[in-house]
Amino acid sequence: MRYRARLGWSNGPWTVTGFMNYISHYFHTVGPPPNVISNFCATPGNQVVGGTSPCGIQNYSNLLPSWYTFDLSVGYDTGDRPANPYLKNIGIQMIIQDLLDKHAGFQYRLQATGGNLCTCEILKPNYGREISFIISKTW
Repeated sequence: MRYRARLGWSNGPWTVTGFMNYISHYFHTVGPPPNVISNFCATPGNQVVGGTSPCGIQNYSNLLPSWYTFDLSVGYDTGDRPANPYLKNIGIQMIIQDLLDKHAGFQYRLQATGGNLCTCEILKPNYGREISFIISKTW
């Protein structure tokens, strides 16, 4: 489940809007990484089950937790107030996506079917905070 909530305020030329983004938890279907499957690694007492190396990762789970991020938009519009016609109806907006700079979780992706190998959560963006400035003119 994905959800995006919005809360905004405006007063004359100023606008401020905040967004909350939510992605619910899910279980991925990608196979576990090497040295996790007990058939291929040794048990804690060095009793070999199917391999000779100890399991490198303990308590592996394919559960990826829910994820919250916040965005913020602040804008100003000159409207018809300026005397100079070239300065009328100019909008300036600053947008901050992923305000808290939260990165996606860690997930192994070992199979190359449907995409490249990676250690990233494939359904969530992982580019961190992004700041944009927009200037617009209405004629």
